[in-house]
Amino acid sequence: MRIAFVLSRFGREILGGAESLARSLAAEAVVRGWQVEVWTTCATEYATWGNVLPPGRHMEDGLPVLRFAVDPWDPTKQQLLNKELLRRVMLPLSQQYGWLESGPQSTPLYEHVAAHYSEWDALIVMPYLHSITYHAAWLARESVIMWPCLHDEVLAYMEPFQVLLESVWGVVFLSPEEAALARDQLGMNIHRSAILGGGVKLSDRAPISPKTDSPFLLYVGRLEEGKNVPILYSYVARYAEEVGDLRLVVAGDGPRRPPDHPAFDFRGPISEEEKRRLNASALALCQPSGNESFSLVIMESWLASRPVLVWSNCAVTSGHVERSKGGLWFASYGEFKEAVDWLKHNPSAAGQMGRNGREYVEQNYGWDRVFLRFSDTLKRWKAETN
Repeated sequence: MRIAFVLSRFGREILGGAESLARSLAAEAVVRGWQVEVWTTCATEYATWGNVLPPGRHMEDGLPVLRFAVDPWDPTKQQLLNKELLRRVMLPLSQQYGWLESGPQSTPLYEHVAAHYSEWDALIVMPYLHSITYHAAWLARESVIMWPCLHDEVLAYMEPFQVLLESVWGVVFLSPEEAALARDQLGMNIHRSAILGGGVKLSDRAPISPKTDSPFLLYVGRLEEGKNVPILYSYVARYAEEVGDLRLVVAGDGPRRPPDHPAFDFRGPISEEEKRRLNASALALCQPSGNESFSLVIMESWLASRPVLVWSNCAVTSGHVERSKGGLWFASYGEFKEAVDWLKHNPSAAGQMGRNGREYVEQNYGWDRVFLRFSDTLKRWKAETN
């Protein structure tokens, strides 16, 4: 098989879930003898879309990566529209298309897609919400498999994205809840789709024995409003002041770093080995985000045999917890306090939750299983359309 990945940004320095998923799936395809290329831009930062990396063809971690410059861009118009979107205000139809046109573009990337997409069995385009991937997908829609990574957010309700997902060759989802969001809540009539899940690299090493002398919750990921980290910070600070005996270790970076307070231990970006150690030693991983399509960090916590604590209003993460019996959920400070108290006072049952989660990941989301689902889906769709 010959597959090309089309993303707005790509590289080890990119922390986004969609970009990490693409990097891992591409690497798995190469290991299995598939021909793979990645087509992306020179940008690394989605706030500015500056051309940081050099254009041209590069080998990065064994993957051929073709980088194209982002066109000169004035963000002013889109920033004005973004203020409306942040208020969860749906834009009028003309402004929905205007939002896409005023976003960053990459003419040389579009030219490459148009000239070469027919040489490949499929183009994997992800995620859905960037102007660049939107325009690139339309240029090759009969060959495009969209991996949208949908969230219940204003952008997902915009007509241009709905029309695109209903027009491409196929759409793959990371969870049953994401598929249900597209079908039932957004009303999309997608004619060819599959639920594949996200892949996780299973470790053959025994989990590190957790330490319980100083209980801490762990947060791993981007530090931004959309991940609900301000709510998590407020709950942890209140718990520490009212009850004591709890810290939050924060690993990641972004504009919403934790406050200067003894309950918080800010580590910044960390290595994979450090993340594994922290996962295994934590009372639980806390994933407060209300907008997730899979959540790799939850799977990593479960692989360390530790439970998770999730936001109950997120269908995807609470669905994982319900199916796995691998954690607890909360939607208020009272529920958060009750859950933390329970985890602290019931270490044996909490440990069983973690083991339940590990079994759930091993049975469903190891890369061998996910890649087999992806390969079978691609071959079936090709047979249906030839």
